[in-house]
Amino acid sequence: MKTLPLSLSLALSALILFSCRNESRENAGGKTQNDPATEIAEDMDAALPSLPYIAAFVDGSEQLEAEKNPEFNRASLSLDALTQALIANYPEINLEVNRVSNDTLFVQIIDARYLTQQMGSSGAQMYIMEATYAYTELPDINVVHFDFTEGDHALPGSYTRDYFQETRIIR
Repeated sequence: MKTLPLSLSLALSALILFSCRNESRENAGGKTQNDPATEIAEDMDAALPSLPYIAAFVDGSEQLEAEKNPEFNRASLSLDALTQALIANYPEINLEVNRVSNDTLFVQIIDARYLTQQMGSSGAQMYIMEATYAYTELPDINVVHFDFTEGDHALPGSYTRDYFQETRIIR
C-alpha cells in the first residue's frame, strides 16, 4: 500500500520537473522558438521592397499597363536593388542577372516552371512587364533579354517598354 503513494508522488514530481524544463527552454533568452510557418507569417508582415512600376489591368478590360509606383524611392535605383525587389516580390521565380551588353540586360530564370506553367498568362505577363519596366528605369538599359525554358504562359526573349504598348491585350 505504501508503494502506491510513493509511485504517485514520483510520477507527479517527474511531471512537474519536465514541465519546468520545457518552460525554461522556451523562455531562455526571453524569446520563444517559432516554428517555420510562424516565422514565414511574421516575415510576410514586413513591407516588400517596391518596384518603380506596377503592372495593373485597365478598368473593365483585359489590357495591362504599367503604373508608376508612388512608393518607389529613386535613391534605391540600382541593378542589385531592383533584382532583390523582384526576388522578394516573386520568391518563386529565381531571377539571376547574367550581363549587360550595349543597352541590353541579360537575365536568366533557371527553373521557370512557376512563371511558365503556374502563374497563368496574366501573371506571367505582369511579372515580365514589371521586370522589364524596372530594369529599363536604369540609365542606358532599354532592353531586357529573358533566358528561360519556354512554357505555356511565357516566352523567353527580348522585351522593351514598347513591346508592352504594342501587345497590351492578354491572350
